[in-house]
This record gives sequence, C-alpha cells and structure tokens, in this order.
Amino acid sequence: MMEDAWANGAANDPAGRLGPKSDPAASAGAGLSGRGSGGGHLYAGSCGEEAWEALGQYLGDYCRLYDGGGMEISLLSCVVMYFGYAVLLFLLGFSAAGVVLIPALSGVFGFFTMYTVSCFVRCYGRAGAALALGAMVVRLVFTLPCFFLLAEAAWPLSTELFALSFGRGKRSSPVLYGSRYFLWFVLCAVILALGVFCERLLTPLLFRLALGAI
Repeated sequence: MMEDAWANGAANDPAGRLGPKSDPAASAGAGLSGRGSGGGHLYAGSCGEEAWEALGQYLGDYCRLYDGGGMEISLLSCVVMYFGYAVLLFLLGFSAAGVVLIPALSGVFGFFTMYTVSCFVRCYGRAGAALALGAMVVRLVFTLPCFFLLAEAAWPLSTELFALSFGRGKRSSPVLYGSRYFLWFVLCAVILALGVFCERLLTPLLFRLALGAI
C-alpha cells in the first residue's frame, strides 16, 4: 500500500512542483557552492603581499572602528545581504536563463563566503577564524538554508522553461507554478526578516567578543 500511495503521488506530481525534494539539482547546487568556496580560498591565497598589507590595514581600521562603537550595521545593507540572493533565485525560477544562472549563483555564494573567511584568517591567523565567525555566523544560519531551499525549488522550473523555449519544435506541456513555490518564498522571507533583526542585534556583540580574543 505504501508503494501504491507513492506511485499515485508521483503520477499526480510528475515534475515535482509541489515542493522541493531531494534530487540531482540539490546535489549540483551544493557541489557548485563547494567549488566556489574552494575558488574563493585559492583566490585569497593568490593575492600578493602588497594587496594583503592593504587589506590588513583596512581590516585593522574596520575592527578598531567597530570596537569603538563607531560602526553600525545599516538596515538597508542588511536587507540587501539577506534578501538579495533569495529574490534573485525566486525570479530566476520564472526564466529559462535560470538553468545556467542558478548554478552560477551557487558558485558565487560559496566564493564570496569563503573569500571573506580566508581574508580574516590570512590577516589574523587563528583569531581571524573567530572574527569571521562573529561577523558571518548569524547571516549564514539564516541565509544558507533559504538559499538552497529556493535554489532547489527554482532550478527544476527554469529547466522546464528552457526545454519549452528551446525544444526544437517538440511539443511540451506548459510550466505550472504550484502554490507551494510561492509559499516557500514567503516562508523564506519571514525567516530572512527574522535574520535581519538578529543580525543587527547579535552580530555586533559576537564580533566584539571575537575582537576581545585578539
């Protein structure tokens, strides 16, 4: 009976539009994000000594300003950091270009995340890892799950649009957007809004605690 129920469910939802499920798209997105992370780490390590001296001076000034209470996370920058990727992923689900741009966005996400961590570590050693954690842990807790959830939901839809647009004259069924696709986005928006609040409240405290270890 379990097999029959599963078969009936698959027949009613052949394209998996009722919600994101474990599929190759999720594995591909995670893999590209991992490769982007590796690229960010390698790029950070390839910078010359002059670049590192300038970056170290910049980070030193940034940390001193932050420690002195002269640095405040603006609401607008928080909203852009938290909602930028999510809105792009959601909109790319309505475009055939998403078949290429969504995986590329996964790589970009991983690249800049690891590049930032590597910069802190290169300039401050082990203490830099604590600084990077204090600066980014709250953001990643909220944005990382939402990123992969929306990417997994949007990429199959964009591939269907790509097949419909470039099917070489073959007949294809129209792409249907179930209500759950929009509900996933609303859920992520609520989570990210909570993340913006926590970012402004907790990140300054965590970063100052990490600064105390230097």
